Amino acid sequence: MTNITINTKKQTIEMDKTTAKSASQYGTDEYKALQEVRIAYPTYSVVVVNRKPEKGEFKGLTYEFMEKYIKAHDDENKSKMKEYLNLRGESEEAMAVGAKAKSYAEIKEWFLDAFKAFGEFYTNREKLLKNIADKKAKAKQDKEDEKRAQRLALVA
Repeated sequence: MTNITINTKKQTIEMDKTTAKSASQYGTDEYKALQEVRIAYPTYSVVVVNRKPEKGEFKGLTYEFMEKYIKAHDDENKSKMKEYLNLRGESEEAMAVGAKAKSYAEIKEWFLDAFKAFGEFYTNREKLLKNIADKKAKAKQDKEDEKRAQRLALVA
């Protein structure tokens, strides 16, 4: 799935850094999608944007929440908690060598990978809401395209 957005107000084709990197490689799905969009919007410029997570995405996913979740879903050897504490720099091994904690983003990535069901639940829930927003945006875009076509027909 590509992450390309049409911004009609700014007349830009927007994509995040990861999508832009893939789109720069000939033959990838992202490359093909970008070419289709450029054909559909030839006057729009392509822009790479830094996208922040959508509002509410994994809201409340604090270290405290992760610890409670790990305790409730860990195996009997507490292997996930050991990994978590190692990443936080709080395990005995980490403290013995003076290892610093990894960044929140890295720990969050590990958490979502280690507990896939958690991430999938939130992702699926967000998709449900995004589908509604996408339908509204598409209807608005269709309306704008229809107005543009009518204006062009008057000029011709």
